[in-house]
Amino acid sequence: MAEKKLYPFRLTRIEDKYSWGSEEFRLADLGYRDTFVHDGWLSGNTMGDLMETYLDRITGDHVFDAWGVQFPFQIRRIKVAGKMPLRVSPEDETARDRYDHYGKEKLWYIAAAGKGSRLMIGFRRDVTASELYTSCLEGNPENLLNTLEPRAGQYFYIPSGTPHCAAGEMTIVEISESSALDFCLCGWGEPVSEEEFDTSLSIIDALDFIKYERFPEQLLAGKGAAGKTDSEDAALGFETLLQLPHFTVNRVTLRQPVSIDTDRFGSCIAYTSLKGSFEIQTTPEVCPDSERLLSATEGETVLIPAECSNFILAPRSSDTVLLEVMVEKLPADDDAFDAPGDGGEDLVGDSAEDIG
Repeated sequence: MAEKKLYPFRLTRIEDKYSWGSEEFRLADLGYRDTFVHDGWLSGNTMGDLMETYLDRITGDHVFDAWGVQFPFQIRRIKVAGKMPLRVSPEDETARDRYDHYGKEKLWYIAAAGKGSRLMIGFRRDVTASELYTSCLEGNPENLLNTLEPRAGQYFYIPSGTPHCAAGEMTIVEISESSALDFCLCGWGEPVSEEEFDTSLSIIDALDFIKYERFPEQLLAGKGAAGKTDSEDAALGFETLLQLPHFTVNRVTLRQPVSIDTDRFGSCIAYTSLKGSFEIQTTPEVCPDSERLLSATEGETVLIPAECSNFILAPRSSDTVLLEVMVEKLPADDDAFDAPGDGGEDLVGDSAEDIG
């Protein structure tokens, strides 16, 4: 009996509310937060279930070789209505050695920003660990940080080790590695929810992986560390925002149907609508008849498994803008992203539920 073909599907949202706002997990495989399939015969399965069952059929061969059964990236929508606690994440090596987990690099895409809203990213000058520690205990590290007023459509690359937060009225789409390792540095004098941060991941634990050098000015210009956009892709409305070994993020201004061959990338592809609605069309050879057409509205996230070798991405409104996320192939000799599992504190099993 032939095995069933996988197909494009929408993912559910999981929302957490805090005193400063809320965050929605749009695509997550974290154990304590695990989005599940909304459509078709896979409906009700979590991302963790899919990875355990379908392995490289979901992510693609080279992605599975690098990340194993851990889905490699996550997508969140952050709604800020106050002042987010200052946070920082470790790089992969520290996260793997200490916590048997991945670190976290991020892209923050500003979907909306009210007047007077602020981002704080990295240090405005070289600082010392002592300076940061004292200012965080006193609840006033803001004078050490770069502060800028973002605009909708800007995007910011936040490397691991970089303190960052947002304040005011703002909507952010965050693309990052699949990791729960955000360390709280400062709550600005307000109580910090244990649902958001594991209390064992404190500023003391973060002091040795924070980057205390002045943050690169070019990363404060409202752009990511963009790779080169292919000229043909640019003509079709695809623009590369950030290109890392962990993931690539493209912004898609979708004006007409586009045929996409996933074999070109060898990776699963996720689409999140920033504006407008869209649909995914596949052929009978790729998907069963009942799964050949999928529609998504503004704010929804769709995942195209790597097994879906080609599909058509089409707008359903004239002003459709999407974020596209995939994992491009790593160099053959790049072993910097070995999967966790060789020691360190276990944050993948039961203790993962304590991380927020």
